[in-house]
Amino acid sequence: MSRFLVKKVAVLGAGVMGAQIAAHLVNCKIPVVLFDLAANEGSKNSIVTRAVEGLKQLKPAPLGVADDASLIQQANYEEHMDVLKECDLIIEAIAERMDWKTDLYHKIAPYIAEGAIVASNTSGLSITKLSEALPESIKPRFCGIHFFNPPRYMTLVELINTPTTGADVLDNLEAFVTSGLGKNVIRAHDTPNFIANRVGIAGMLAIMKQTEAFGLTYDVVDDLTGKKLGRASSGTFRTADVVGLDTMAHVIKTLQDNLGEGEGKTPDPFVGMYGTPPVLAKLLESKSLGQKTGAGFYKKVGRDILRLDPESMEYVAGGAKSNDVVGRMLKKPAEERLQLLRNAEGAEARFLWAILRDQFHYAAVHLEAIAETARDIDFAMRWGFGAKQGPFELWQQAGWLQVANWIKEDIDAGKAISSAPLPDWVFKGPVAESNGGKGGVHTPQGSWSASAKKFIPKRKLPVYARQHFPENVLGAAAPSFTTAGTTLHEDDAIRIWTLGTSNDYQEAP
Repeated sequence: MSRFLVKKVAVLGAGVMGAQIAAHLVNCKIPVVLFDLAANEGSKNSIVTRAVEGLKQLKPAPLGVADDASLIQQANYEEHMDVLKECDLIIEAIAERMDWKTDLYHKIAPYIAEGAIVASNTSGLSITKLSEALPESIKPRFCGIHFFNPPRYMTLVELINTPTTGADVLDNLEAFVTSGLGKNVIRAHDTPNFIANRVGIAGMLAIMKQTEAFGLTYDVVDDLTGKKLGRASSGTFRTADVVGLDTMAHVIKTLQDNLGEGEGKTPDPFVGMYGTPPVLAKLLESKSLGQKTGAGFYKKVGRDILRLDPESMEYVAGGAKSNDVVGRMLKKPAEERLQLLRNAEGAEARFLWAILRDQFHYAAVHLEAIAETARDIDFAMRWGFGAKQGPFELWQQAGWLQVANWIKEDIDAGKAISSAPLPDWVFKGPVAESNGGKGGVHTPQGSWSASAKKFIPKRKLPVYARQHFPENVLGAAAPSFTTAGTTLHEDDAIRIWTLGTSNDYQEAP
């Protein structure tokens, strides 16, 4: 693999996402120039200037040192296009409009340096369709790069190629993003919303539907779907408020525009769940977009956090917690936990089984189309949505075939969110026979690829050669630092060890 050196990065678009990507590059001591439109009045860089100054006020702070905002070079498309020629990587991060993005590509194409990589930071638009606006000479160096918000703190970056992306481009970009920016990379197929948002937003939509079906309040659901379930502490509805209900609506619209019935759409057996929830539509109509506007599913009044009542659309006292009995269920081992939830009579427990079943079901049906392996879906949910385990990890830990049969029973009984059957590979063949007959998609030999119909080992680039203990999925039987190497000394308090041999260790004179 040729060494790809990044001496300067251009970020196109000084909106919230573009400015924060620029900030993270500065945090990593990488020279960056931030572009936006030339202002009609005053300094032509005033749009970028406001964005850079705004970085100092954002919470959580996108800059490690606020004064480092001055290190971001400011530019506009009218005066500074020649600066693009100095950049080895160009990240386009303007608004999620296909026409705006392609218009910009036409404008910048003559100024892109030979060998520079061009990447679009989009949350779900077709990378292949975007590439059609570029000259043939640039298409092999174009791909998608999806940072999760906020870029400084969220570890996941999705990379997406097109049929014309050069074989080494994603390798070079992955090496830079991991070693240079400290991120974890997943390579996603060019499907609507890629991997993390595809599975994560579908899961949030399912939770919204099941919340209504089981008659639960938003604060109780957030208590159930937060740390108690091994997910982000903000739960579901609070997460939606933080992300922004308009942002969530955009991701939902991408699903609606590209999946289901109709010309140019990909058939999806879960299309019925992609409708905008009525309560979300009402909040969008009233411009209640979550944290950014001060009201969404929740509203802060003084020191009190009120929750929305979806019937009256008024805010009422919040802070309700889930049942202690359900909390005790969630502390049980995975197999016992899921069985208790499924067989319980209470609404909260049955709600939890329903949303877990829906996510298992969705991930299995879509694995072949959206990801190379099951490992990628699990990592996407861990790194992008703050889950301690991905859906396949939990399913496998709870007993692969037992859980699969529970899901099948619910599908056959019309209880599942879609009538689509689980794929055949779930019940027979290598997956069912793996792990000594216990079944599962993760093995020491690799993770299951539904498209390749085999277990595929984790991809290893040269940049990972010195990474002795990479993060792994449950079931991979990866080495642990607790037992690795040669023990030099061990007692009740400490173990001193080396990856070499005891002969490599010499005591100080």
